[in-house]
Amino acid sequence: MVSTDELQKMTEKELEEELRKSGLDLLKLRLGVASRQTKETSKLKLLRKYIARIKTLKRMLKIEQIKENPTSAVTK
Repeated sequence: MVSTDELQKMTEKELEEELRKSGLDLLKLRLGVASRQTKETSKLKLLRKYIARIKTLKRMLKIEQIKENPTSAVTK
């Protein structure tokens, strides 16, 4: 996991890649816990918070882009 300061310096594409990697890590950890191969359940909470942090930063970047150029903003 990357620190929050380093996450804030990343571009949107880099954040997307980090989110994808973290999602896969979370899936692997959940499967490991479910199959009782790992007992590190505390990492589940950390990974979920890390993913939420990445999603928040992505949303902040999107809002900044909309503020900079409101006419070209496409809302979904």
